[in-house]
Parts: sequence; C-alpha cells; structure tokens
Amino acid sequence: MKNPARGWFAFLSLLTLGACASTAPQPAPAARPLVSPASLGSDRLASQIVRGAFGARELTLHCVVTVKDGAMTLVGLNSLGVRLFTIRYDGSAVQSETAPAMSGPLIPERLLADLQLVYWPLASLSQPMATAGWQLSEPTAGVRRLRRGELLVAEAHYSTDDPWSGRSWLVNFEFGYSLQIDSQAL
Repeated sequence: MKNPARGWFAFLSLLTLGACASTAPQPAPAARPLVSPASLGSDRLASQIVRGAFGARELTLHCVVTVKDGAMTLVGLNSLGVRLFTIRYDGSAVQSETAPAMSGPLIPERLLADLQLVYWPLASLSQPMATAGWQLSEPTAGVRRLRRGELLVAEAHYSTDDPWSGRSWLVNFEFGYSLQIDSQAL
C-alpha cells in the first residue's frame, strides 16, 4: 500500500519544481505578492477538498483554512486525516511546519498566493499586484485572470458567487498544474 503522505509530497514537489522541467535554463519566476490576511475583510473558516493535477498525476488533500485576527492558517491533511503541513501568515512573515513524512521543497508562499488569488476580493489584490508588475482582472462573472506582462500566468473559475461555499478551479500555467477546490464555509 502506498504512503499517502509521500504521494502528496510528490505532488507538492511537482508543483513547486514544475518550472524546472525544461532542459534550457529558465529565469526564476517572480514571486506573487502576499497581501495582509486582514484585507480579506472578514474572518473565515473553511473546510476544503483539494484535487490537484500535474501532468498524469492526480492527488487529493483535505485542507482547513482559517482567517482570523489578521492571520491566515492553512492545514493540509492526507486522506487518513494525518497532518502533512501547517502554514501560518500574519501579514509580515510566513511560518510553516511539515510532517516528517514530507521531506523536500514545499513553497508555502506559493500555496498562500494561490489561495489568495482564488478567495481574496479583487479590490484587495489589484493594487499590490500592479505594484509588483502583475495585472489581475475579472473579464466575466466567475472568471479571474492573472497576467505578468502579456503572459497569462493563472486563471480561476467559480461555480458560485461565494467561492468559500462552492467549487473553484485554479489553473497555474506558469508551473503547469491545476486545482479543483470544493470549499465549505464552517
């Protein structure tokens, strides 16, 4: 029987190292800015089932997201309920803890940036993104696009008006992965 923690770690490794797959040297992508958790405008607690796909690999993870008192916490659990990682962001520093089964690169800032791209209000993300050279738009209802220059970097789609209680999809073109997120506000 396969170790579910190792499977999730392999998926996270692919997510974080996806840009290294080509043989030609690639410039390091610019990091997306994180905004203060308080900029969400309200406290949130959500349970999420995240299905990720990178190439032919697909994995599922249960996450609990908490935004409260100006801090954001993301806890990732495997299918057996074993904690794989905890990421905390207080608006100035990111702290992460990983389970012993997860050895290797986990880029917490990328996971938090994806989470903010999907769930934070456009108004709270637009100015920090523009200042860092990114363009964020919502060209139609239920669609959000992130560009760097003319390059489409990521796109999010929503099945409901409130993504905290519904299904969302994120495609990261820069690193070649997609996430389907089924979220339920608690």
